Amino acid sequence: MSRDITFTTFDNVKLAATVYSAGEKRPTIIMSQGFSGLRKHFLPDFAERFVAAGFTTFTYDNRCWGDSEGVPRNHVDPILQTRDYFDAFNFAKTLPDVDPENIIYWGSSMSGGNVIAAAAINKSVKAVIAQVPFVTGEVMREPAAFLWDTLSQDRANVAGGMDAIMASIIPKTEEEALSGKSQAMLNDLNGVRFMKEMDRRGYAYETKATLQSLIHAVSHEPRAAIKHITPRPMLFVVAENDAIIPTHTQLQVFDDASGPKKLHVIKGVGHFDPYYGAPFEENIKVQLEFLKDIFH
Repeated sequence: MSRDITFTTFDNVKLAATVYSAGEKRPTIIMSQGFSGLRKHFLPDFAERFVAAGFTTFTYDNRCWGDSEGVPRNHVDPILQTRDYFDAFNFAKTLPDVDPENIIYWGSSMSGGNVIAAAAINKSVKAVIAQVPFVTGEVMREPAAFLWDTLSQDRANVAGGMDAIMASIIPKTEEEALSGKSQAMLNDLNGVRFMKEMDRRGYAYETKATLQSLIHAVSHEPRAAIKHITPRPMLFVVAENDAIIPTHTQLQVFDDASGPKKLHVIKGVGHFDPYYGAPFEENIKVQLEFLKDIFH
């Protein structure tokens, strides 16, 4: 059973959420999507399996995306998104479906980094699941530096009342992704195939984000917080061939983390594959086993 609700952040932004109830006072997983994803994108598949295992699941759209408030639209600010995890926690623990002593932070890609940063501060969180997590802004530094003149002028224009420059998120075609000329923020052939799966499912989605999102991403450093998760258990699910957040970078940050921790590498897949198909089945099995170990 699910129901749509809203909650209000510290800075008075209303965020749209969905509660998938597993009953009264159940351990609860708080989830948001990655860079441009919405709560209706693939998260219901995770929620269905979590609820069947006895976990209430609380999903929400990040500010400036989907059904949530926030301006500019289609804008990514992971620092503010991280703080929104605090407000999601405060709201969720008031719900009758939620055991406030047993709340898990779950994030994927950009939100995978957000939950690391949020859990390092919120010591009341029981555990962390970080799926293909954005662990360092270093991966975005080079394109941001290359575009600095444009980014700087864009900031000045917006401050003067003009609209923000928007940029493509993922290449439109496989040919564009392979051309070496794509200007998409997440230039990856794996992403093009992911969008085809979105189309197959009939998902509505955005194709552009503010160019300023690059600057905010560069400033985000979840790796600096990774040692502060302990003694809460943490699971990293990593794609072996991740070209968006290079796999070796995620593994380095995992190595820096104190225990208890668990790593699972899904072989032969890219950044976007753990959301669906056979990689999803492997992924969700590992996540459920991790949760079972905590709540045995």
